[in-house]
Amino acid sequence: GTARSFEYNAAKIEDAIETVMKLKRPYGLLGYSQGCANALTAESLLLSGSPKQQDLLVNETCPLVCRQLLFSAGNGSMHGPASDTKMQRLIVMGEEFFKYQQGYFSRALTSSVLELLNNIMDSAPFQKIIGGAQSMLPDGCRAFWREAQHLAHIPTCTMRGIMEEHTTPEALEMLSSLLTKQAGSALHDSQVHFYDAVGYPVYIHNRNGRLLKKCAIGDGAIQRTHHWSPLSDEVEFVQTKKDVSRAIFECAKDRHVFPWVDVNVRFGIIKYAKEVTTEQDAVGMELTRGTQNPK
Repeated sequence: GTARSFEYNAAKIEDAIETVMKLKRPYGLLGYSQGCANALTAESLLLSGSPKQQDLLVNETCPLVCRQLLFSAGNGSMHGPASDTKMQRLIVMGEEFFKYQQGYFSRALTSSVLELLNNIMDSAPFQKIIGGAQSMLPDGCRAFWREAQHLAHIPTCTMRGIMEEHTTPEALEMLSSLLTKQAGSALHDSQVHFYDAVGYPVYIHNRNGRLLKKCAIGDGAIQRTHHWSPLSDEVEFVQTKKDVSRAIFECAKDRHVFPWVDVNVRFGIIKYAKEVTTEQDAVGMELTRGTQNPK
């Protein structure tokens, strides 16, 4: 879920993998934005977990065979440290404001306001948001990549984007300008820069990082698009007449997934099914590790 910790989302992914295992089909990990870090965390926790958890990755019948990362936020975003700095300044400003107001209001009102603020910050939703925000901060990313473990034989495809004036939704104009101002570079999709949206650590150098970099298939061609391009119904409420007239959100959605499938088919990682026997096989192919030839 959005604004939840790596571990919480990784546990949900593990549950989904267990469901896939019941279908007796190999699978791939598909992540979007923060979901890329969540997927990589799930793989890391399974690989370093119990023999039963490791079997979810390397099972002979239904193993993990490939990864696809869309606009990956696995290396964090400049929005994170910038927001952290602004929040610290806001807290100092708030403290100075309330100290000044103490001379004008009663002790009872002051205590009530402080208690209300403490209750808000101690609440479960607030703590969940803070936990999820760690994924965007340098410290959170450093802790994740320092301990991460991943399989060395799994190819990783990525999709990255750079916004232009004619591909920018009105809802992202301020966010895009903010990121450009903060980072000093306009080479981003409104939330992550193209050089950070890769499937390996950029700012942490260790053995696992070198391993993941070797798994990357070309790092993906850079798309002329924005961070919300995979979304449709989810962003309908923020679409403006200008967005509709320019068809900002009406790009080909299949380009986010099927090139990944085609690349893995071309290299024999994904195989076509020999025959269609059930509704689940009706998609036309299955992922296998066997030696059968594509149909």
